[in-house]
Amino acid sequence: MTQPTAIADPPLGSPPPRSRRHRAWNVVGVVGFVLLGVVAIGANFVRVPYVIISPGDATPLDEHVVEVSGARTYEHSGELLFLTVRVSNRDPTVWRWLFAKIDSGVDVTKREEVIGCASYAENARLQDLLMLESQDSAKTVALHRLGYDVVEEGTRIVLRAVACDGPSFGKVELADELTAVDGQPVTASKDVRPLVEAHQPGDQVHMSLVRDGDPVEVTVRAGRQTGIPAHPCGPPDSEPGGKACVGIVAEGIVEERFPVEIAIDTRRVSGPSAGLAFTLAIIDELTPGDLTGGRRVAVTGSILADGHVVPVGGVEQKTIAARRSGATVMLVPACAEPQPRSCEAELARAHADGMRVIVVETIDDALRALERAGGDPIPARPPAANDP
Repeated sequence: MTQPTAIADPPLGSPPPRSRRHRAWNVVGVVGFVLLGVVAIGANFVRVPYVIISPGDATPLDEHVVEVSGARTYEHSGELLFLTVRVSNRDPTVWRWLFAKIDSGVDVTKREEVIGCASYAENARLQDLLMLESQDSAKTVALHRLGYDVVEEGTRIVLRAVACDGPSFGKVELADELTAVDGQPVTASKDVRPLVEAHQPGDQVHMSLVRDGDPVEVTVRAGRQTGIPAHPCGPPDSEPGGKACVGIVAEGIVEERFPVEIAIDTRRVSGPSAGLAFTLAIIDELTPGDLTGGRRVAVTGSILADGHVVPVGGVEQKTIAARRSGATVMLVPACAEPQPRSCEAELARAHADGMRVIVVETIDDALRALERAGGDPIPARPPAANDP
């Protein structure tokens, strides 16, 4: 009988032989795993220069937000909703940026395209100022529309933009109030340019400002106007010709006295885009009937003192917020030229999921749209406080 061949087990403690290439790949794998771990951990701390805009809330403009006193108010059904977005107030981490990029309901934009070269703190100050301005514009438009008299008491000149590469960058800030140039008081935005252009490029220009209630004095070396939209104020020796400039955009904010006490409390919400919603809510409070016809109507759009509604950002995210709130109608502003008039509506309709989207250009457009949607018209002669 043939005996089977015995095969001895390798001695204990002696692993099977491995090639050098096999060992090298093991080392590479370990190193790769470690590097992956370092990258994953670093992604929680490394920040990137982007702003993330995501859907916010649809808040009813009830007595907790808009409170009117000093005139008769009326009960109404339905709700007017003002819309918000959540905007990151610091550079996001890599992980936060990555998850935002793959979320179809979130917008990720380069920081410089949103706030330019301003700091987040500067931008927050400006947005707070714009919210207050939008509230005053809403009060003015609503009260004028209802026949009230609104008295202008003065104008503040504030900085709405500072050129990133201009002479004033780093010395002045967004939302600073400009009170004088070279000791000459400024009471209207049109006063600023002649005072600056009285200098030659390279001259020293002194500006008096107020920042957070405190006086600030700055002196800048005037640049030279270039005629280039992207860089309108260049170095003083940049090219021949061109008048002096300091690289700021100043705008007047009118301060008014209102015949009716109207308090608007948006808590921590800032920015100008609720102006149209505030206007409609004030009109609804001061007139009988119901502008919404008992519906939940979402509204976005900034409003000017002359009653025009102007475009806002974050329309897609605001539409998502409106839809989630159960709104059946949404009012949005028309696009600025030269874009097609319907572009804001198209952005909204892409996320509306059956909610009716209506484009409006003025307060009267908005009132007519609400009436066509089933709301009550405002009286031909509204009950104003200055009636006998």
